[in-house]
Amino acid sequence: MAIAASGAVSFSDLRTEFSGAGAISFSDLYRGGTLVRGNAANNTATNLAASVPTSGTINFTNFRSAAKGWRKTFASGATNQNASTIFGSDYGVNYPKEIVINSGVTLGATSTSEEALEINTGGIGSITVTNNGTLIGAGGAAGADGGDAFEALVACTFINNGTVQAGGGGGGQGGAGGNGSSETVTYRSYHSSNHWQRGGRYGIANNEIVVRWSDSVVLNLYGGGGSYPSTITSYGVWRRGSLFSTSGNYGYYAVGQASTTSTSGGSGGAGGVGAGYLQSVSNGSSGSSGGTNAGAGGAGGNGGGFGASGANGNSGANGNSTNGAAGGSGGSGGKYIRGISFVTFTNNGTVAGGTA
Repeated sequence: MAIAASGAVSFSDLRTEFSGAGAISFSDLYRGGTLVRGNAANNTATNLAASVPTSGTINFTNFRSAAKGWRKTFASGATNQNASTIFGSDYGVNYPKEIVINSGVTLGATSTSEEALEINTGGIGSITVTNNGTLIGAGGAAGADGGDAFEALVACTFINNGTVQAGGGGGGQGGAGGNGSSETVTYRSYHSSNHWQRGGRYGIANNEIVVRWSDSVVLNLYGGGGSYPSTITSYGVWRRGSLFSTSGNYGYYAVGQASTTSTSGGSGGAGGVGAGYLQSVSNGSSGSSGGTNAGAGGAGGNGGGFGASGANGNSGANGNSTNGAAGGSGGSGGKYIRGISFVTFTNNGTVAGGTA
């Protein structure tokens, strides 16, 4: 608690504020000593006892409104902040430290491997964060997890009077469509050199099929009584065409040769991105069409809002050869506080996401 700005100031007040024990004198209270600390060269925070001289004349007036500690106030936006960089070499000094984010100010994370603000290892002494502005984690790319807004790796107090939003997870990739195939048949009109013959060997109807192609017998099936009924119109690559004539137990037809073309399923659509710092949430894109008789790719999943998981991608459509693939999983939403076991948290504002 700061020394009063007006009224009487006593050595008892100074002893209470600056943690002196027993009798103290002004010579014990110069800034830069063991009771009233100075700032290391790389400490960017404001010394709350900056009015106290480092040498020379010193009196009670120098201590009005002074307090023990360092305070970093963010009056404009910043990214990827961590306490050890803010306080420099003084981060490991047992002395109170404060971080204040002003109203209307945003701290953001520019990647999911960073946080808007991290209270990292090595801090000693009380650490208090007061957020009156906004902390925002990074949004996840397609299929990726959203980033965290705040992380603590040492004990600290966090008072939120503003907004703390984790990044949203990205939507999952759409599944590929199933593969297809198509058949092309080249027919030749009935000729003694090219035909499909439904036979009746030994006077038994429908017990034989003979296919002749380019004057060569390419198929000769004999199965006994009635094994190859007139309903059979294809065998292997050979296809029965239109009827040319019949004679007794025999039928003569045009003949065709089939070829099969394989086609690929369509690609799955990309997932949308999650909401995050300088990144708006987006919907997944549509999958592409497949080839003939192949399935279209599934649409990508939509990205998640602040702190929410992205949607899974949609499965690809089935083809006539294989089934479509399942869509990919959406990314998880980030945490508005990671390291909650280190944090004494008071929330007077808005949060989005979870804790871990």
